[in-house]
Amino acid sequence: MNNDINTPVETPNNSKVAAGVILLVIGAILLVDQFQLFFIPDWLFSWPMWMIAWGAYMAAKYNFKKPSWMIIMLIGVACLIDNNFDGADRIVWPLAIMVFGTWLVLKPKKQKEQYIFENKKDTFHFDKAAEPEM
Repeated sequence: MNNDINTPVETPNNSKVAAGVILLVIGAILLVDQFQLFFIPDWLFSWPMWMIAWGAYMAAKYNFKKPSWMIIMLIGVACLIDNNFDGADRIVWPLAIMVFGTWLVLKPKKQKEQYIFENKKDTFHFDKAAEPEM
């Protein structure tokens, strides 16, 4: 057991590694697009795809516990479909609202901390010194 205070503690920094990998992949895709080695569709670099990628990053970062990733990805997917298909806005937005409403209904409720007192409160004794409650 090492009790030396000056020894640096190594902590994993997974968020920086994930962000670095994502930036490397994005840079590689942009470079391949500039050289035109492969056919890369235009919708791959549209703003809805950036929203979807951001939602995927947020989902991975918070282990799918926060709902913000789902909202961002839902808006990105709806906008991507709306931009690529004519007349899709008549169907996409009502479906997106229905999916979000279904998620609100089906998501698990947070458990509130319940205070259950197993023992009855002690009666007050004048001969004992009072202790502060915590």
